[in-house]
Amino acid sequence: MAPLEVESTKIEDMVSARSLGSIANVEDAFKSGKQKMTFYVIFACITGAIAGLLFGFDQNIFNMILAQEDFRTYFKLPLLEGGCGPDAPKDPAWVANKLSMINGFYPLGCALTAPFAGAISDRIGRYKTLWIGMLVFFLGASIQTGANSHGMLVAGRLIAGGSVGVLSAVAPVFISELSPAHLRGSLGTLFQLGLTFGALFSSIWCIIIQKTVGDAPGYGWRIEAGMQLVIGLLMALSLVFCPETPRWLAKAGYTDKAKATLKKLRGKESKEVTEAEIAEILAEVEAEKETPAGIKDLFTKRVRLATMVALSIPILQQLTGINMYMTYSATIYNNLCLDGSLLTLMQNVVNFLATFTSLYLSDGVGRKKILMIASSMICLFLVIASIVLWTVNLELHPAGGYAYAGLLYLYTICFAMAWGPNGWIIPTEVYPLRLRGKGAGLATFNNWWFSFIVIYTTPLGINSPLGPAGLMVIYAVCMFVTVPLLHHLMPETKNVPLEEMEAKFDKPFKQYVEANKSDLRQRKKEEDNYPSDQSKV
Repeated sequence: MAPLEVESTKIEDMVSARSLGSIANVEDAFKSGKQKMTFYVIFACITGAIAGLLFGFDQNIFNMILAQEDFRTYFKLPLLEGGCGPDAPKDPAWVANKLSMINGFYPLGCALTAPFAGAISDRIGRYKTLWIGMLVFFLGASIQTGANSHGMLVAGRLIAGGSVGVLSAVAPVFISELSPAHLRGSLGTLFQLGLTFGALFSSIWCIIIQKTVGDAPGYGWRIEAGMQLVIGLLMALSLVFCPETPRWLAKAGYTDKAKATLKKLRGKESKEVTEAEIAEILAEVEAEKETPAGIKDLFTKRVRLATMVALSIPILQQLTGINMYMTYSATIYNNLCLDGSLLTLMQNVVNFLATFTSLYLSDGVGRKKILMIASSMICLFLVIASIVLWTVNLELHPAGGYAYAGLLYLYTICFAMAWGPNGWIIPTEVYPLRLRGKGAGLATFNNWWFSFIVIYTTPLGINSPLGPAGLMVIYAVCMFVTVPLLHHLMPETKNVPLEEMEAKFDKPFKQYVEANKSDLRQRKKEEDNYPSDQSKV
C-alpha cells in the first residue's frame, strides 16, 4: 500500500520523546516513505563493527600461540611434552598460572574500564571516546607484540583489554545512533558478527604464520600478535571519515550540526521522515533533561527487577563456559590426541556461521524461549561430551575424539544462536531510556568480570584433577539451573516497545514471577490470535 500523505499533522506531533525507535511506527505515513540506507551510514556502521573484530581477534589470538614452541621457548616455559589422552603429562601449576594471566588479564582490563565508558561517551561524545579507545589499544597491542618478559606481555594484555572495554561499550551505541530506525536491529548485529569473524580470523592467521614461518625463534608469535595493530590501523583510518552521532550532538547543544549530520547520513530522499527523526531526537533530549538519573536509581523499586535481569544475563552468558574454548581450545584438543589448530579453526567457522541464525531467532522466536532452549541443549551436549572423555580412550579410539569435537560444535551453535547476541541485547533493552547507559555499563562490567573468572580458571582447571571433563560438568550444572531461573525470573521482551518495558518489571515480586511463568503461554495465544504483523507492536 502506498504511504499516506499527511498534510494537517505537524511533524512534532507525530514523534515521541519516549524512544528513538518510535519513528519506525510513523514513517510509513509520510509521502516519502521509509528512509534509505546510504553509503555513508553503511561505512560508519562497518567502521564501528571493526571494534568487534578487534575484540574477537585480540581475545582469541593467544589461543593457539600459547601452545607454540617458539612462544614457550622465548618465555622460558616448558615445551608441551609428547603424548596425549588421560595419562598425558600436564603443565605444572606455575605454568598454568602464567598462561591464565596472559589470557585472563585481557577481560580483567575490559572489566576495569567498561563501567566508565558510557559516562565518558556521554560527556565528550561517542566519536572522541572511540578515538581514546583506539589510542589506548595501540599502546597495549604494541606492548604485547614487543614484549620481552612475561610481566610485559601481561601488562600489554591488561592495557589492550582496557581499550576494548571502552570500544565494546561505545561501538554498539555508535552504530545504533547512526542507523535508521527500521534497520537499527540488523545493523546492530554487525558488532556481534565482527566479534565472531575476529575470532575466526585469528585462527586462520595463526595457521598461515605457523605454516610459513614455523617455529622461528622469537618472532613467529610476534607476527601473529602484531596483526592486531594492522586491524587497529584499519579502524583508525576509517574512523577519520566518520561523524559524531546526531543524538549526542543534539544533547551537547550542537543542534545545527546534528541536523546537518543526520541529513547527510539519511540522504536527500525521505526528507519528511528525516525531519521527524530530528524533531524526535530533540524532544527526547529535552525529556532526558527533565528526568536526570544516577546509579542509585538502578536499584529503586520501579526498576530493581530490571537491574536483576540486566546484571544476571551476562553472568549466565559466561557460565555457558564458552570462553573455556574460545581461549584454550587448541591446547585442549591437542591434549586429547586431536589436531588443535584445525579443530579450533573449524570451531570458529561454526561460531561465525551460527551467529547469522540469531538475526532471526531473537525476534522471530523470542529472547526468553531461545535462551531456555539453548541452555537445555548446552547442558545436554556438555554432559555427553564429558561422558565421552571419561569412558573412551581417545589415544586408542580417535573416532571418539572427533565425536567429542562434534558435540562441542553443537554446543557452540547453541551459544551463538542465543546467548552470544542476547547476552549483549537484553541488558540494554530492559531499562527505561533514562537509565539505559548506566545500566548497560554495569551489565558490561559483569560480563567482563565473569569472563575473566572463566578464562583465568580454565588452564588451572584443565591441569588439575578436574580436567576438561570436570569443568564441562560444572558449566552443565550451571545451565541446568539456568532454565528454571529464566522461566521464573525473566519476562519475554520480544516485541515489547521500549516505553512499555518499565511496566514489565514494576510489579510486586510474587506477581512478577507469576507473570513470567505464564509469559510464554500467553504470548503464544496472542500470536495465534493475531497473525504475523498484527501481533507486533
